[in-house]
Amino acid sequence: MRSLMANILNETEKQFWKKKTVFFLLLSAIIPLAGAGLLASYQNKLGIATVTSASFPILMLGVFTSFILPLFIFMAAADSFAGEISARTLKITLVRPISRFKVYVSKHISLAIYTILYLAAAGIASILSGFFFSVKSGMFQGVLDAILAFGVAVIPFIALSAIAVLIAQFTRSGSSALIICILLYLAFKAVSFFLPQVSLYSLTSYTDWHLLWLSSTVAMGKVTSIFMFLAACSILFFTAGFYFFDKKEL
Repeated sequence: MRSLMANILNETEKQFWKKKTVFFLLLSAIIPLAGAGLLASYQNKLGIATVTSASFPILMLGVFTSFILPLFIFMAAADSFAGEISARTLKITLVRPISRFKVYVSKHISLAIYTILYLAAAGIASILSGFFFSVKSGMFQGVLDAILAFGVAVIPFIALSAIAVLIAQFTRSGSSALIICILLYLAFKAVSFFLPQVSLYSLTSYTDWHLLWLSSTVAMGKVTSIFMFLAACSILFFTAGFYFFDKKEL
């Protein structure tokens, strides 16, 4: 257990010192602040308040879960596996007295930690950005909805990171793994748009599942069934990813 915790700390620290990690963390805080300032100024000039303090955080969460967060996860997964293989740093990690399974788990947990950190930073920045808007009615309820939405938004990305890690097992280049992940993500998004029946079985269709938690008309049974689907996908892709990671020749 100590070796696992030590490697989780090592992977988390290693990820933190990467420039792209810091860049995305700053981006998750800057985009809501800049977007709110520009949008509020534009609305004030027009005299039309289409976005309010209460609705802005959920609007920003949609932007993050659709584009920014998937991109970070793909980059981090590619760097943690295929990138480290090409840099020959993964072989050094496995020389230490720690099993491949613990290395694999620690990298997954590190990805989950940063996913939570990015959502927390984006959520705090989005809520604070609400003060830019002139219409502040319902802001307290909006803050509660934002906390709920940003909190549950992490769940589909745990499954998405498991897929990204699985894909990274089939390449020895971080850039190749990243490109494949992005192309597959866009392809499944497009297919789900043109063929709605496919969306039921596509993880990319559930990146905005936080909206279900904010709707009073959606039964909890549907939320539960989607959660079970996401959990099953996470377990399946996690297991498949470890199988190929364990068999990989470094």
